[in-house]
Amino acid sequence: MERNVSLDFLKLFMAFMIVGLHAGFLSEFSKLGAYLFNNGIFRIAVPVFFVINGFYFYSTLIKNDQRIWFKRVIILYLVWMAFYSFFWFSIPNMSIVSVLKLALKFLMGYHHLWYISGLIGAAFTMLLLTKLSTKLIIMSIGATFLVGVLIQYTGNYHVFPDTYFDKVFNINWSHRNFLFFAFPFFGIGFLLNKYQIHKVVPNNVILLGTFLGLLMLFFESYINYYQPHRDGGFDNFLTLIFVCPLIFIYFQQQYIKGSTKSVALYSSAIYFIHSFVLSLLRKTTEFEGVSLTLLAIIISVITSVYIISLNKRVKCIL
Repeated sequence: MERNVSLDFLKLFMAFMIVGLHAGFLSEFSKLGAYLFNNGIFRIAVPVFFVINGFYFYSTLIKNDQRIWFKRVIILYLVWMAFYSFFWFSIPNMSIVSVLKLALKFLMGYHHLWYISGLIGAAFTMLLLTKLSTKLIIMSIGATFLVGVLIQYTGNYHVFPDTYFDKVFNINWSHRNFLFFAFPFFGIGFLLNKYQIHKVVPNNVILLGTFLGLLMLFFESYINYYQPHRDGGFDNFLTLIFVCPLIFIYFQQQYIKGSTKSVALYSSAIYFIHSFVLSLLRKTTEFEGVSLTLLAIIISVITSVYIISLNKRVKCIL
């Protein structure tokens, strides 16, 4: 089966970015440098993944394979939530609050697995909106994205200090969820494929736009770093909605024909296993920042060989 290998290499690079983000890349050398990467440039990775997912979900709908798609992704989510259950699952007491907290953990996803939870929710939302006009879909994408950015900034800058809103807005899932984060990028990917936009925009325009978009993201992160009232990290950057689709289009245009999905499997395996690898390394070594990132990538790549091999027998891991 023919596939665009350039996108597979993009996904692999994004997976490495996520490892660096979670490992605190550059943290031992520079607070500013670490912030600009981990709360800036590296934040393009997950949105780009969602754009790619949305792009190919359109093809899934055309083939009427959405039930197969949902079944596969839900099983994938359950398998990895079970794998990481040691880190998030505990037997609740009989109070309603403890049961609801556990249910929320399961629905939102442990650590990096929120991406799969968000993917399922974004796809379901897109499915509900497919009969609407493109104008309404675009408006929905813009509105949900801006709400997510507004919640993120309102929380991080404590616009409503010492209030219930401030507490809620500083919880990741209030803005980094299927509706306010995953769906906007997933929806953009869906529309890019539906209208074949990647085929009509000149490559040099995309390249220039990507460069400017990365500069805008860098500048947004830089401004946030120096604000005295800012607290916590960022997921919902305003500039992501501009730069992430352009990055996807650029790599989609650099079409490299291939027949194997091995690179894509490595990107998935590294993404799923890296959190476990980082947990082990933090408990057994003194590595941090760059050294922790590099070691985690190396071990994740080696572990991925066995995960991919196991996936050939149990086809629900990747």
